[in-house]
Amino acid sequence: MSTYRVFFRNASGIVGRQDFVADDDDAAVVVADILCNACSDCCTSFEVWDGGCRIVAPRTPRSLIGRDAIVERRQAVIVECEEAIQQSNWSIASSERLLHRLAELRAQSPYADGGASKPT
Repeated sequence: MSTYRVFFRNASGIVGRQDFVADDDDAAVVVADILCNACSDCCTSFEVWDGGCRIVAPRTPRSLIGRDAIVERRQAVIVECEEAIQQSNWSIASSERLLHRLAELRAQSPYADGGASKPT
């Protein structure tokens, strides 16, 4: 497992960034792609870094990656990252699309009803 950083970009430059942990480069690109897609009203592309090594040059998110492609463990990482982005001071935090996506994911969570405790 490594810590990766995704940079969100638009015509103005970098509008946000988020660090996250992924099993490998391929998993990191999937997470970054989904995060960029979730904020696509505020960003048009993303790039992924592992320390000082760029894994993915700036590219647009691929709409083919959907919620069904995410295993539950990755979905938890994505929700955590989306919440951190929304609470950040970056301009991307104002993404309406991100807020809508977070509400959808929270509603789908098995812990949304408050009846079960979230595993640690």
